[in-house]
Amino acid sequence: MNSATNLEVVYLDGTVPLGQRANLLLGAGKALLISSSVDARYDCRELRVSPRVGAADRFINLPDGGQLLCQDRHELDALPQEEASANWLAWLERRWVVAMGALVALVALLAALYVHVLPLAAEKLAHSLPMEYEAELGRLALHWLDENHILHPSKIEPARQEVLRRGFARLAQGLPQQDRMRLELRHSRFIGSNAFALPGGVVVITDAMIEKAEKDDEIYAVLAHEIGHVERRHVLRLLLQDSATAVIAATVTADAAAMTTAVAGLPLVLAQAKYARELETEADDFAFDLLRARGLSPNAFADIMERLTEDLDEVEETIAYAASHPVSRERVARARAAAQASASPGN
Repeated sequence: MNSATNLEVVYLDGTVPLGQRANLLLGAGKALLISSSVDARYDCRELRVSPRVGAADRFINLPDGGQLLCQDRHELDALPQEEASANWLAWLERRWVVAMGALVALVALLAALYVHVLPLAAEKLAHSLPMEYEAELGRLALHWLDENHILHPSKIEPARQEVLRRGFARLAQGLPQQDRMRLELRHSRFIGSNAFALPGGVVVITDAMIEKAEKDDEIYAVLAHEIGHVERRHVLRLLLQDSATAVIAATVTADAAAMTTAVAGLPLVLAQAKYARELETEADDFAFDLLRARGLSPNAFADIMERLTEDLDEVEETIAYAASHPVSRERVARARAAAQASASPGN
């Protein structure tokens, strides 16, 4: 390898699950890794390239425990190689009929896993993991959203923010996860009018959603719904289910780049989380009970849901909330019924 070679890679340092784009310069038996946060030099003899598997991207293992992910290029053949395993994918590529049959079976298997197995497994695992683990995931996710400019500091007046935080604290008072609950206000043109929960008790609400509400009770109704997702650990269940799907699909197709992209993008998935209908219903019911316990009416939830629905054709940014939290007449009707039940004599 006499001439210099520039490889575009994804750098994984072995400690943080999120990769970063970098360049690897190869020449004269040396390797120079350059990115926004690292500048490292290696002897090419210290590198180890993963075996070729079909047309998949390949890993370059670094002596310090890090890894580089890059497209398969012939220049990699000049670097030290790891011991090759059976190249079953290349065998399939030469036998397309077998490959197509395997692909059909794979799709059916993944569909069955996604619909029947993963939700149940994610629920069991979510409730078995310690909250400390979930809280760390939430911290990393919020940091990623801030650092990548998906979220920006709120433009709401500090005094107004403090009022909403105190109201949020009253909602969370006495709940099992009270000590971990934290309200974060953010401005975001990308997300628009939205509110979402992150693992570990962090609830984010955007300035646009606050401005959409006509009274504070409507804001607290939205926050009560997100608290329901936290208390029922829906956020971690969704994260486990979506990440497992991505990892399984990437593993069986040998698409390591897709797996890296999927895992790295999980914070954004959480910000735009689409919960299954039964989880939304469970969070709604939790919110209605919580609102009534705090002396608030579930009608506030119905009011802001109806306003979001009415504005869908007029205000583009409200689509963000409706996409991740489907606004249906059924949900509004259930909120009205809950409000009426709490107002009935004997309740």
